[in-house]
Amino acid sequence: MKGSRTVRFTSGASWYLLNYTEIKDQLVSEITENGRFLIDKATAAGIREFFKEAAGGVHGVRYIVLDPGHGGKDPGAIGYYTDDEGKKALNEKDVVLQTALETAALLEARYPDKEVLMTRGEDRYLKLEERTEIANSVELDENDSMIFVSIHANASFNTTARGFEVWYLPPEFRRDLIDPESLGDIDSDIIPILNTMLEEEYTIESVILGEKLLSSLDAEIGSLTENRGPKEESWFVVRNAKMPSVLIEVGFVTNKDEAVLLASRAYLKKLSKGIYNGIVDFINDYERTRGYIE
Repeated sequence: MKGSRTVRFTSGASWYLLNYTEIKDQLVSEITENGRFLIDKATAAGIREFFKEAAGGVHGVRYIVLDPGHGGKDPGAIGYYTDDEGKKALNEKDVVLQTALETAALLEARYPDKEVLMTRGEDRYLKLEERTEIANSVELDENDSMIFVSIHANASFNTTARGFEVWYLPPEFRRDLIDPESLGDIDSDIIPILNTMLEEEYTIESVILGEKLLSSLDAEIGSLTENRGPKEESWFVVRNAKMPSVLIEVGFVTNKDEAVLLASRAYLKKLSKGIYNGIVDFINDYERTRGYIE
């Protein structure tokens, strides 16, 4: 790896791969008795030339997509709480929008050179397909990456249930991440292999992002509620976002005590700070290790 450029190959294959998008079919390789991996001179020359052309920029997270769930005619989960003025309704769409806005403001102040995108910045309805399309339509430069964080609030028939949790795709789940047209005229049998390689990379990054979010949320609000840990599920927005992606459930609106917290602007600021810190921690490690490669 050099900068954001990578070359991938394996012994016994007749091809090697440049950045998931270009296949070279002239690889000749062998493993010697002492375990050294040898390639032919033509392949070595092609790899050297590929790296020589590298722009040399730092491989970093350029876009951060925040997706506050529901909105408009879709209130999401609805809970109730009581304050000095009496019983009040608490809509998930309002909780997550305010949390996302607070988080976006912190990220924009921290990263003036990055783009913080919100699928909605107001109380409006979006189809699930529209949310992921906002993220998937972004054109990335060679050195750029992006992450997708969907924010939701929970509900349960068990009114004692409380706490926050982070969801990501099960490791065995497979999305269509590789566009066959971008690879030109190649053997169609190779595309699933490339797709699996990229999916495994995104899975690792999603798990790491989820762990960092849980840790930072625990530091901010762990004394006030429960850390329910990591979860695996193929939620629509997570499985259709073609990038590292997670879904956060910030708490239960159906728990009367937690609903009081979620109705508090001060508590939402703490939640937002926890999400912000987790994203910052992920970006710091990601960019320091050039995409968790080094």
